[in-house]
Amino acid sequence: MKIFTLTMTGLTLVLAACVTPPPATQATLTYDSNPIGAEFFEGGQSLGLGPVTRTYKGDPAAGKIETPDVKAVWPSGAETTFFTILPLGSDRQAVLERPANAPGLQKDLDNAKKALVARKQEAARIKALDQGELARNSARCQAQMAMGNKGMTDDCR
Repeated sequence: MKIFTLTMTGLTLVLAACVTPPPATQATLTYDSNPIGAEFFEGGQSLGLGPVTRTYKGDPAAGKIETPDVKAVWPSGAETTFFTILPLGSDRQAVLERPANAPGLQKDLDNAKKALVARKQEAARIKALDQGELARNSARCQAQMAMGNKGMTDDCR
């Protein structure tokens, strides 16, 4: 029995070593700005307000991807352009900095305050949704709902 177990363990290890994942064919890059609140453009098309996540496809033989130019434009009209080279399979972030000498800094800082409040509100909304989903999926809630208990299930709906 001991020999059989050792043989099966060895065979399992050999087979596991032979399995290699397929090569990565894409990379992900999340763009944000400093100050926050810039709108991002790629190829003249708006990607929306940051943060914006893009997935770029590439050739596994090359092992890397050169991203297209992405432009960040703040409400004042200040702008900057960015590109990079990403290794396939990577998940990176890029924070585009507002040019220091561009006019209208106060307008962009005021906009950043509003954008930060909106981000915090959205994060709180998502957190509340997640907590509600966790509660609904809990064993206690599932049992109460299965029994048709109407009295104590307010947090389970």
